[in-house]
Amino acid sequence: MGIAIKDKIFKKKKHRRLLSEMASRFSAMYLIHLQDNTYEEIQADTVFRKRLPQKGDIPSVHRLLFASTKAGAQSSQYYDAFCGESLFLRNHYSGCLDFLEDCGKKRFDYHVFKVSGNESLLIFIENESGMIAEQYDRLKMDTLQENYLFSMIVDLKNDTCQNLVVTEASAPRQDYTKLRYSQWRFLIANMFLPDDKSTFLMLSDPEYIIRRLETEKSFKYEIQMQSMAGEYIWVRLRFNRMEGFSEEMPVFVYTVQDIHSDMVRLLQQENIISAVEEKNQQLADINKAKSVFISNMSHEIRTPINAVLGIDEMIIREATDETIRSYAYDIKSAGKMLLSIINDILDYSRIESGKMEICPAEYSLKTLIDDINSLIFVKMKEKGLTYRLEVDASCPSVLLGDELRIKQVIINLLTNAVKYTEKGSVTFSVGHILRENGEIDLTVKVADTGIGMRSEDMSRLFEAYERLDEKRNHNIEGTGLGMGIVVRLLEQMNSHLEVESVYGKGSVFSFVLSQDVVDATPVGNVFTCQKEDTPQENNSLTIYAPQAKILAVDDNRINLFVLKGFLKHTGIELDFAQSGKEGLERITQKDYDLVFLDHLMPGMDGIETLKHIREMDGKYRALPVVALTANVMSGARERYLNAGFSDFMEKPFIAADLKRILLTHLPQKYLQEAK
Repeated sequence: MGIAIKDKIFKKKKHRRLLSEMASRFSAMYLIHLQDNTYEEIQADTVFRKRLPQKGDIPSVHRLLFASTKAGAQSSQYYDAFCGESLFLRNHYSGCLDFLEDCGKKRFDYHVFKVSGNESLLIFIENESGMIAEQYDRLKMDTLQENYLFSMIVDLKNDTCQNLVVTEASAPRQDYTKLRYSQWRFLIANMFLPDDKSTFLMLSDPEYIIRRLETEKSFKYEIQMQSMAGEYIWVRLRFNRMEGFSEEMPVFVYTVQDIHSDMVRLLQQENIISAVEEKNQQLADINKAKSVFISNMSHEIRTPINAVLGIDEMIIREATDETIRSYAYDIKSAGKMLLSIINDILDYSRIESGKMEICPAEYSLKTLIDDINSLIFVKMKEKGLTYRLEVDASCPSVLLGDELRIKQVIINLLTNAVKYTEKGSVTFSVGHILRENGEIDLTVKVADTGIGMRSEDMSRLFEAYERLDEKRNHNIEGTGLGMGIVVRLLEQMNSHLEVESVYGKGSVFSFVLSQDVVDATPVGNVFTCQKEDTPQENNSLTIYAPQAKILAVDDNRINLFVLKGFLKHTGIELDFAQSGKEGLERITQKDYDLVFLDHLMPGMDGIETLKHIREMDGKYRALPVVALTANVMSGARERYLNAGFSDFMEKPFIAADLKRILLTHLPQKYLQEAK
């Protein structure tokens, strides 16, 4: 049977020479049946009879090959690596094993040849090489693992070559043991491209190799080489020194590794990376342009709204005809709605472009809730809804967090509840959970008895510009961005929104926010939902300071007119300048107590103007200068304060903001009770 099989194998030209040389040295031979996963012995050494019966299953052969190697702890790694792809599915595979006997250690090379689609031949040959065993084992396993096409050991002193590993792809050129190394390198040079031939001859020059390997463990080079199919493929040539390498014992390992697919993929990746980098730069430029656009839109849109709302406020104050006042209140309501929509669009754009920042600071929980109540109560009353406020009296009174963004999230949730609730109630609940590290989990819940949501619509709730149940809710005002902003702001504050809803019965929105405690004094039971019945706000400044002098610098005449209207009954002396240059001239001509300075002005902008003011001697360095601007991008307040401004007031402003600025920065001796 053995002879018949060998004859069958010998008919394959690419194996004939190798098998002919092996035939006289076979120690053991097994026929592997892939179809039924078994093997049978054809010829065996007594060493193998102790380990393998005459017949068995293929896994036992794997255990022989890899669990018996001298690799020790690494044997299971080799076993797992080769079992997965099966040695016996390959046309030719080579390896080396050690077996420990009572009389010592024996070494065997093994070869696997495919006979047919369902049969393979496993051959063991005793290896009597004088090579150092440990190095030979390690080199064998390394070269097998790295999928080398060819590997050989070279002794430069004796000018000899010794084959180490040969694969099917390199079989026709596998035996160089009869060649001198000096002959081999010139022979193999013909397999490289003409331009690369001289490079290979330089790399393989004995003097060059000795010089490199005396100081380095190895060196490598990627180059194109002709394959057996006559095609040029990418390979990695590697020169590794053997242990004990020196000029007196210059023995090294030369390997050829097929890296063609990796190199092609790498070259493709480099092209892709180059394209991605170019695309990323384009996106970065787009995002930068988008950020500038958003900032400009914030300023350009809010500036005329400031004028509309400011002049409307003066009409409300001064008109005596109730019909005109009623019209003015309608303008005010519509203007605030327009401002709210614009703020949503700008906020969402800032979040999407990564420009929204969270700025923690100390804040009063009572003030936050009172501010929210003031804004939401009127909306509740207009729709005839019951507003319930539930606050845990034991909540700490002062916390550390971004008050502005927390307030924005809660107001968006409450506004949304009011929009989608036609009758019944809206409940706003605030509680807390103590944590061991001195923080609390602030719990917030907004529940309504509104229209609710279908379960299939829940996934679309937070999509931008989406409105659920469009046919039913077509008359609801808004952009569809509010809930998306809520979710993204909570994400930036390391929280998330929980939603429960029953269609036709109502919804519950809740979140938990980790906050540092600044003052643990309980906030107490001091909250009420009751507000004034009238929607009219008290916008009187209740300030009278006839000795105070203020300069307002703004290139927009209407903005100056609005500020003048707000200060009309305060007795304050107000001067105007419509450019930074004009503002500097006026400051040097009169002693002002406070300066309102716009940012975006032609010629010399507000920040540059402020820089000139601070560079002036004496009192000018401490002169209160307030940034009055429609640029309300995230972090704007901090940027203006860092630039040297004393305070910040955004457009459109309200009387309460202006009052705070005046009380904070005007000399106290000038302030009197309003007449």
